[in-house]
Amino acid sequence: MSTYQLVCTIISFILNSFLVWLILRHSPKQTGKYKWLMLYTTCFEMFWGAFDLPAEIIAHSVGCAFIVFRVNHPDSLLSSDQSSWVVLVYTAIFGASMALFASHFIYRYGSIDNEFGNKFTSGSKFGVLFFIPVVTGVWWSTVVRVWFWPNLDMDDYTRNLIREQVGVGIENISYIGAKFYNKNVNGTESFNIPAWIGVCQMWFMVIASMTCVFGFGAFCYFRLSSQLSLVSNSANNLQVQLFYALVLQTAIPLILMHFPIAIYFLCPMLDLDFDFASAFVASTITLYPAVDPLPSILIIKNYRRATIYSFRRLICLPGGKYAARSTATVHSNNGRSFSKTVN
Repeated sequence: MSTYQLVCTIISFILNSFLVWLILRHSPKQTGKYKWLMLYTTCFEMFWGAFDLPAEIIAHSVGCAFIVFRVNHPDSLLSSDQSSWVVLVYTAIFGASMALFASHFIYRYGSIDNEFGNKFTSGSKFGVLFFIPVVTGVWWSTVVRVWFWPNLDMDDYTRNLIREQVGVGIENISYIGAKFYNKNVNGTESFNIPAWIGVCQMWFMVIASMTCVFGFGAFCYFRLSSQLSLVSNSANNLQVQLFYALVLQTAIPLILMHFPIAIYFLCPMLDLDFDFASAFVASTITLYPAVDPLPSILIIKNYRRATIYSFRRLICLPGGKYAARSTATVHSNNGRSFSKTVN
């Protein structure tokens, strides 16, 4: 367990716990059911950080192969087989994270486009959004179990790497991994078909998720732009805040997870040996749950005001009592209407 990993886990727990409190106590009424999707994501990231710390997963790529493993220490409470399932669950969580924000963008567009919302995200259909990451995680781990499970070829190919990196033999680790090319006795390379079948399914999941994110993100942007003058200031401001918070909250896993994992897979697929890719993936994945809550905390007005007030109280500075404000439409006797901020 590294100091960096421990610090990231502590920060993740503190920020995500605080965001849970903000969502439950200070969400504007107009947030509606979306707050439960936000809460789902926040709790997922807390679980991610809590699982990642004791799991002590290590990822490496070498030549035309990648390997994800954990060391089985002599005093470990888990057997080698049990440790293998820890690695498998880790990959399932990672796979679920690939689809997490696709659900958010689908719902955000449904909240803006009533026709789409009534058809796909209203009523009991809202619950389907919670199962998209679950299905993706199960599919991802199934691919790992079927196509990337340990075998003798991988043992022989990665034996020296494991000895150099962690100082133990291949029999002292639990791993999943694959090599994309086989080399015969004549030195001729050929495709390792099982590895390519597995990685193509993973690419499909990642691309499908990114299509939802960018596609529905673009739809949200253009629909919000066209509705700016048609809805009340209160509803419009909240929609814009939620949208931009979601954009930044999605940019974080794109930068810290999707792009690094793409490089991590591409290097062995192209038979390129970059140690930097392995180190970069390990660092960014650990950092992700620690920084992802920040956009919601800082951009959504009610959360930001509650955060500032809580911080001022923490350091004993006067700041005035925090009270959520909302904008109401008031109608006067002469038929004219105007917006008024109320506490």
